[in-house]
Amino acid sequence: MKKALYLGRNYIEWGSLETDKNGKLVSACQDFCAHFSINESDWLGVAIKEIVQKVDWYHRKNVFFGVVFGYSCLVRIIESNQHYVYRVIVREDEIDVSEMISFMNSIDTTKMKKRTLPKKLYSFEEIIGVSQTIDQVKELGARIATSNSTVLLTGESGTGKELFAQAIHGLSSRKNNPFVAVNCAAIPAELFESELFGYEGGAFSGAKKEGKPGKIELAQHGTLFLDEISELPYPAQGKLLRVLQEREIERLGGTDSKSVDIRIITATNRDLKVLVHEGKFRQDLFYRLFVFDLKIPSLRQRKEDILPLAYSFIDVFNEKLGREVRYIDFKLQEWLLEYDWPGNVRELKAYIERGMNIVEGDTLNLDSLTIQINPSIPAEKQSTSLKPLDEEVRNAEIKAIRRALTETKGDRTQAAQLLNIHIASLYRKISKYNLKD
Repeated sequence: MKKALYLGRNYIEWGSLETDKNGKLVSACQDFCAHFSINESDWLGVAIKEIVQKVDWYHRKNVFFGVVFGYSCLVRIIESNQHYVYRVIVREDEIDVSEMISFMNSIDTTKMKKRTLPKKLYSFEEIIGVSQTIDQVKELGARIATSNSTVLLTGESGTGKELFAQAIHGLSSRKNNPFVAVNCAAIPAELFESELFGYEGGAFSGAKKEGKPGKIELAQHGTLFLDEISELPYPAQGKLLRVLQEREIERLGGTDSKSVDIRIITATNRDLKVLVHEGKFRQDLFYRLFVFDLKIPSLRQRKEDILPLAYSFIDVFNEKLGREVRYIDFKLQEWLLEYDWPGNVRELKAYIERGMNIVEGDTLNLDSLTIQINPSIPAEKQSTSLKPLDEEVRNAEIKAIRRALTETKGDRTQAAQLLNIHIASLYRKISKYNLKD
């Protein structure tokens, strides 16, 4: 088992718990009992839900936050021979990048149950993330799903907008009916109307004699997802507006109208308001689409999710490629968390897939991804003169604590307030670093 690292702000692994398959405690390691000041015998047979609280157990993932005896903790579950091991890291301050590195490094993944490949359509539970940012978006998406109104998903390319569209459909009353996705940018303008609205036999040269239903008809009673809606040809925008207003379509080359019952979800990585101002997008259509606006955050806006996502992709490609990768090298973890990810989750997945194809052994590293340190990272962060991170953090903490004690004339309570940490944390660090007032 890899030893937990002491990085960044105040956090430390405080041991582990083990339960049977029914969630009843069968053991607590000595470190856990010592840190939380409990006797193992007093808690044997107690449900884990009584020990790790404030958790949505129905929707919980392998990595989650909870409260253990009053402490905010980061927890990861490892399944082993009909038992479950709960690795607990105390989170004394708000989560930061270093904490996520430390947590992931502390996990022995050799016995973890492999993630199954995703179903055809994603659910909100399958959208991976531990950050508050993504949780809030998923919560809003779940509320939106109960409505029949149109939804506009906005966000940078690669953030997973279609996943949210699928999840909204899957939680709606239309979930047992079709989900039809259309990439507006992938269809030539001259073919768009026939693809979206269908055509009657003989409508144009090369048309099928029996005609062909369009994507809207195929989505009847279900959901039509129009990705990159900003690329919708201007003439087709008027016809789509009619669908939204009248709930009917007319095939190309036809004269009869057909009633349609669909929900429309759209997505774009462009600012439609700007396109409206430039005369490239119909204002009346924009207002019809802009009933619900769900903004999907970029990956750099939810750094806490990078390592959980990376490990989930490792699980996927382990199964797909027959690999047995278990770890991500520390330097690569640093790089993953420092990089801006302009391509977002899609880019991260591509990097992991590249590394999984050429990696040797059980650990992904910078060499296996054949990448260079991001040039946008300041030179001082790339300098080879840097000491190991744990030593850099140690020196910085010692310097800060000494300065705080000097400024407060040895008053530890005031020093803790000045450092914005708990007084107990300050005492532990003074003892750990053998500091004197």
